[in-house]
Amino acid sequence: MSTLYRAVWSDAASARDSETVDGLRKLVAGWVQESDDPAPLVDGRRDFEVSQGRCRELAVRSIGSEAFEVTVTDQVPGDATEWVTAIRIVADDEGVHALVELSMSSDDLARRVSVGRPKIVHELLEMAEKPRIGGSGVLTGALAMPANGIDILVEMLANPDRTLPIIVCAEPNGHHDGTWLRTAGNIAARAEGVAVVITLDWNAVNALRGKFGSLAIWDGGVRVYAPGVVTAESEGWRHRYYVRSRLEESTRATVDRIVYSVTQLSTRRRVPDAFRVFGEQNGLPVEALDGMIPAKELLVAREQWEFEFGVARDEQSALERELVSANGHLARLKQELIAAGLADLLWGTQHEDAGSIPDEVQYTSEAAMAAQIYLSDWVALPDSAIRELDDIDTAPEAYNWGNKTWRGLRALAAYAEDRAGGWDRGGFWDWCASGPLLGWPATSKKLSMTESETVQNSDRLSKTRVFGVDPDVNPAGEITMLAHLKISEGGGNLAPRVYFYDDTKGPTRKMHIGLVGPHYLVPNKSTN
Repeated sequence: MSTLYRAVWSDAASARDSETVDGLRKLVAGWVQESDDPAPLVDGRRDFEVSQGRCRELAVRSIGSEAFEVTVTDQVPGDATEWVTAIRIVADDEGVHALVELSMSSDDLARRVSVGRPKIVHELLEMAEKPRIGGSGVLTGALAMPANGIDILVEMLANPDRTLPIIVCAEPNGHHDGTWLRTAGNIAARAEGVAVVITLDWNAVNALRGKFGSLAIWDGGVRVYAPGVVTAESEGWRHRYYVRSRLEESTRATVDRIVYSVTQLSTRRRVPDAFRVFGEQNGLPVEALDGMIPAKELLVAREQWEFEFGVARDEQSALERELVSANGHLARLKQELIAAGLADLLWGTQHEDAGSIPDEVQYTSEAAMAAQIYLSDWVALPDSAIRELDDIDTAPEAYNWGNKTWRGLRALAAYAEDRAGGWDRGGFWDWCASGPLLGWPATSKKLSMTESETVQNSDRLSKTRVFGVDPDVNPAGEITMLAHLKISEGGGNLAPRVYFYDDTKGPTRKMHIGLVGPHYLVPNKSTN
């Protein structure tokens, strides 16, 4: 089960108000039953059908008169995907607190998921008087900010207590049909509860540029300002910018990426202490009321947990081996630096700065772009190699896949740099196996330096491994690449692959990337 969205807010205007809780309970009942005159929510479980043939399972649990929890499981008959919406409401002396979480599980790992807030979030926020999360107010739509209000936006961005991302949308230059406002409204609706959306007209855009310079926005663009203090001197990399042309050429995919970036952040938010009243679920679904779970469900759950535990244990063991090796290397490096009187250099490089290579990215296309910006001395990654990443960037595993791809690209660059520095004890596999700080796992599950004979002997399959390359490597401008990084063994045909060619002994002295894209672009016998 993957958590896709988590909205949390408090409304201090209605502290310990039982009438408010009753009103919210009725509102949730109406949403669950899709009715303006719903039956009261009764503790326990029940199954029922709603519109469009959907099957819905409801579990309700009340704790006194001031807290209740509702879990709704939706599934369309014949669909491999299950959606779970959990709603928790608590009233105490500090206010009324709400939590809404959306999760999904599916047998179709390659399914495209367009994330967005459940409708109940909007309805609950409409009933709140002054909803807030930390130092951020929670809005129910896009807020138009005029030029004379830019100082307010600047203060919002500089607020150290701000916990929500701020998505700023700019009016396009020249004549336009107003589509940008509809796009902003769409983003605001889907990101409601987990981000603040602000629109700026031409004059406001110019006013913000006067304050923020290159960290502002312009001509129909959208920028997502991450939580934390943001000033004109902040690192632009952390605040992703989407240009107008990209929005207009691929509106749906770009909006999906914007929304996914903020909903992904929301899932990492710690659940406030106010919700401890519901207690721990001990790993069991909330539907396990009164300890009544069918034995068949327990058996299926146990088998799934054991499988996932085995996979996680294997990966943890591999990571622990890498960590032990890296820590040993760092400890020796630390001793040598201190002995050489370079302690300032040691502590001065502990954290990344504005000009350094970023430690993490948000998704795979960002990893590819970062490689083009930061790794170009050692890695050649043309735009033609970056293919069909929309589904990868919006998949539930987007953040995980993106950072694994980034790690792999950094490993390829580090290898090329070490080769130029004199390392000459084999190829990329041998370099990774030697345990370098930025290495990639030298295992058959993560790295392949060739393809099977089946692939190489099939014209149809081998042609999919022919990629563009620098003419200095091959005058024809293309070459067959068989070596590749396996970003994920799971994920089916959607799982990312990075194909590369080693020219570190050739004229360019670089690693050339032929593909950053989904597995289905490079099929083999098992994926046909």
